[in-house]
Amino acid sequence: MDHSLHLPTVMIVHALITLISTVVTIYMWLRNRDSRILPLLVAAGLAGCTAMFLHSARSSLPLFLSSGIGLGLGVFAVGLYWQAVVVFEGGKASLTKASIGLIVWTALWLMPVVYQSIELRTTILGALIAGYCFLTARDILHKAKREPLPSRSIAAVANLIRGAIWLVPVPLSLLVGPAYAADGTTAPWFAYVVLANSMMIVLTLVALLMLAKERDELRYRLASERDPLTNLANRRTFVTEAKAALSQEGGTSVLLLDIDHFKTVNDTHGHAAGDQVLIAFSRAIEQRMPKGCLFARLGGEEFACLLPRIGVQQALALAEELRLTVAGMAMSPLSPLQVTVSIGVAEASASGADLDMLLASADAALYRAKADGRNCVRLCEPAVLLEQTAATLALVAGEPRRSAPRIRRRGK
Repeated sequence: MDHSLHLPTVMIVHALITLISTVVTIYMWLRNRDSRILPLLVAAGLAGCTAMFLHSARSSLPLFLSSGIGLGLGVFAVGLYWQAVVVFEGGKASLTKASIGLIVWTALWLMPVVYQSIELRTTILGALIAGYCFLTARDILHKAKREPLPSRSIAAVANLIRGAIWLVPVPLSLLVGPAYAADGTTAPWFAYVVLANSMMIVLTLVALLMLAKERDELRYRLASERDPLTNLANRRTFVTEAKAALSQEGGTSVLLLDIDHFKTVNDTHGHAAGDQVLIAFSRAIEQRMPKGCLFARLGGEEFACLLPRIGVQQALALAEELRLTVAGMAMSPLSPLQVTVSIGVAEASASGADLDMLLASADAALYRAKADGRNCVRLCEPAVLLEQTAATLALVAGEPRRSAPRIRRRGK
């Protein structure tokens, strides 16, 4: 009894699996008409379905239709899938590149030496499809470091395996026997290759859809953690990460930075100019942050820098460097606009410090910087803070006010 798989049946199943996947992809495309990837996947699916239906009817159709056109469409389908991945990775789709395999297959198939040799046709077909699969895997892995999505390795390995499956018929057709014998019968191994390819088609499609889903989830998560204008960490992220950093051993310093007279910038030059100032300010500070530090926009023109394992003297030196950097920023084409910054510095000398107290200390130092004429750096000194508090209490009690800066919201 022959226990080998029936090849035409396997091909029909292959075509139906591809068709179902294509119908699902069409549904997704109808729900997301702006997608540039889904149309390519739909076209790849339709080309693959047509290829399998034509080749499954090899015994009843002319060879040029079932093999020449049918298998050529199969090569074209894999090329379209490759271009879908190119678009997914930020590139531009090229139908020319997707069609190269089809063009090469058609040109070689028409040559008598290829037309008369099933072994040669098998070799050419396997090489073309495997080449597209390997190119797809390469493009998926190319941005793995820049965008480390969890399913990248799965998608790349799936395409590598699919390419390897299409290379298997080459030695088998030469050493075991051709896929199709002269009397029309098929080699038992060929049905298993087609079945394995069917499974890998589904896996590669699912892997690409998983990558798209993971990318969307990553974008949503980053949107909740980042400031949309400057792309810095927002207040929520700063608080979460700062509390974790304060629980670690070693001292921690914090800088609070406030752009001077920012309201005047908006009122005089417009909010668009104000946005450009915020972006330029963020980039200038970010480039000078030591490794491992957290720089965030707390809101408006107020920013914070958390400096783990950095002492107060080093923090003061860094703050002064940042102040000079901002004062020297070229704001072209907004010139002659000049921007300065006031900075308050505070230190938590032991682990487990309270973040609110640390920020309050830095905020008090920032008030001093504003009261002292802006464009300067001030350290939170408990004695000075105590004097300010006493002066405020005296003012509330109706006593004459001494020379002490305001404790409430500072002027911009």
